[in-house]
Amino acid sequence: MVISRRNASIFVSGLVLGLLLVAQWSSPTVQPSAQDYGRDRMAVTIHRLEMEQEQLKETLGQLREQLAEHQRSAAASTEMLEEISAALESQRIAAGLVALKGPGVEVILDDSSVQALPVGADLSAYIVHEYDLRDVANLLWQAGSEAMAINDERIVATTSIYCVGSTVMINDTRLSPPYRIQAIGDPALQEGLLRDPVYLGELRQRVKLYGIQFKVVKVGEMTLPAYRGSFLTRYAKAGGMGE
Repeated sequence: MVISRRNASIFVSGLVLGLLLVAQWSSPTVQPSAQDYGRDRMAVTIHRLEMEQEQLKETLGQLREQLAEHQRSAAASTEMLEEISAALESQRIAAGLVALKGPGVEVILDDSSVQALPVGADLSAYIVHEYDLRDVANLLWQAGSEAMAINDERIVATTSIYCVGSTVMINDTRLSPPYRIQAIGDPALQEGLLRDPVYLGELRQRVKLYGIQFKVVKVGEMTLPAYRGSFLTRYAKAGGMGE
């Protein structure tokens, strides 16, 4: 009876994992190009991607929860499975698949507060760009941050931050200002680097000259959501024993 129940748990776990892999392999690869499409077609494409992305995130979330539940049940049966479950949970945390809480800093980046722009002004100088977000995120990683999110989009190893026209895309999700960057880590070290004039020179200049909004606040405890997207695999495949 013990053997059949264990086999059943393994079979169910394998079935759910298979569904997860199918969902991941089915994820569309989209490389928007503002040069190839008109503005109207781009808007339609972005809207369609957003709908597909939300559906995929919901499906993946359900599958991951089912898989985690079966893994927890199977882990209770033997010491070996308990060790495997602990190792898997550690990797889930490292991959950003688990919500985390802790102290850190919150950075707010927003477009210029200037109401009336000078005649002939360069409008791009008055808005937050994707490279501003990347610069701040990289500096926070340099400060030893352990986890990060931008407007509740968890930043993981495969996260891309890029723009399509005037739209910033993170994890294939369209975001708009103000941008709230939350990072868990040592608040003193994080704030020290963010306020150090040696770093973020170009952003600081635009803050001073064009009114770009840049605020840094220490937070005693914040909660970062788990990553809800997929991990696209293009070239890798499962290897056999000893490979």
